[in-house]
Amino acid sequence: MFMTHTTTKEGCQAGRVPYRAWTANLVILALLGSLTACVSSEKYEAEKARALNFQRLLAQEEKRTGELNAQIQEAQQKMAELEAKNRDLTMELQALREQLARQQEAMTQQQEAALPDDETLSAEEPTLSEESLADLGLEDLSFEESDFQELSASAATATEPISSTPAAAATEPIYYTVKKGDTLYRISREYGVTVDDLKKWNHLDSDLIAIGQKLIVSQP
Repeated sequence: MFMTHTTTKEGCQAGRVPYRAWTANLVILALLGSLTACVSSEKYEAEKARALNFQRLLAQEEKRTGELNAQIQEAQQKMAELEAKNRDLTMELQALREQLARQQEAMTQQQEAALPDDETLSAEEPTLSEESLADLGLEDLSFEESDFQELSASAATATEPISSTPAAAATEPIYYTVKKGDTLYRISREYGVTVDDLKKWNHLDSDLIAIGQKLIVSQP
C-alpha cells in the first residue's frame, strides 16, 4: 500500500509538466502578438504620416500650378493686346506715309505747274485765258497794227546804240521799256535771250510785267 501511494504522487507530478509548458507557450504567443501589434501600429502611423505629407506636397504643387497657369493666361492676354496695338500703329503709320506721299506728289505737281515749260515756250507762244486776263485787269487787252509798228520802232531805237556806240554797249546794260501787249517771251525772242535771263537780270519772281516797266534785256 505504501508503494501504491508513492506511484500515484509521482504520476500527478508528471501530469503537471505539460500544463506548465502549455501556459508558457501561451504567454510567449501573447507577447509575440503584442510585439507584432506594436510593430504594425508604428508602421501604420508612419505610413499615415507619409501619406499626409505627400498630400500636403501635392496640394502645394497644385496651388503653384494654378498660380503659374494664371500668370501664363495674363501674359498671353497682354501679348494679344500688344499685338493689337502694334497692328493699329502699323496701320496708322502706313496711312501717314500714304498721306505724306500724296502731299509730296501734290507739291511736286504745283512746283512743276509753276515752272515755265521751255519746250512749250519754244513750240508756241504762251497764252492767257479770259479768266486770267480778268484777274489781271487785262480783259480789254487788244492788239492793233499801230501797236506792232510802235514795237518795231522801239526795237529799232533800242538797237541803234549797239551799232553807234559799241564801247558803251559793252560796258552798260541795255534797257527796254515794256509796251502794251509785251510779254517776257516776246522780249526774250526779240533780243535773243531766254526768259530765265530776263527774270534773273530784273529780279522777277514771275512772268508778269507792267506797261512802262524798264527791263534789262542785255548784259555787258
